[in-house]
Amino acid sequence: MPLARISVPAHLAPARIRALADAVHEGLVETCGVPPKDRFQLVSTYAHEMMFIDPTFPDVARTVDASIIEILFLAGRTVDQKKRLFRRIVDRAAGAGFSADDIMIALSENTPVDWSLGRGLAYGDHHAPMATSPGPAG
Repeated sequence: MPLARISVPAHLAPARIRALADAVHEGLVETCGVPPKDRFQLVSTYAHEMMFIDPTFPDVARTVDASIIEILFLAGRTVDQKKRLFRRIVDRAAGAGFSADDIMIALSENTPVDWSLGRGLAYGDHHAPMATSPGPAG
């Protein structure tokens, strides 16, 4: 159950932004075993002057297309899976014309109890039968 936040400069064309979002999702499916329908992404666009991104730290060459991807997902992925995810996202983003230096990715992990997929139910309780309350006496 990943949640991806994708922050991009406002000048990017919608098709290019969609391609980046697709790259993120496809990377998660291909490297981390995320089900194809498990897609939850929020895309935010920012004016260039509102994105405070160092153009060269650490030894990269970012352009005005620099974008930040934050992925929150359940703990349990290996270091190798995470490294493959980074590479896969960048490789797929290149197909949309992004430079590898323009894609910054940050991962955060949590546990199932930290998620509710809806109905006010914890992740682990989502598919459990819902308890019914007894009706009024009488």
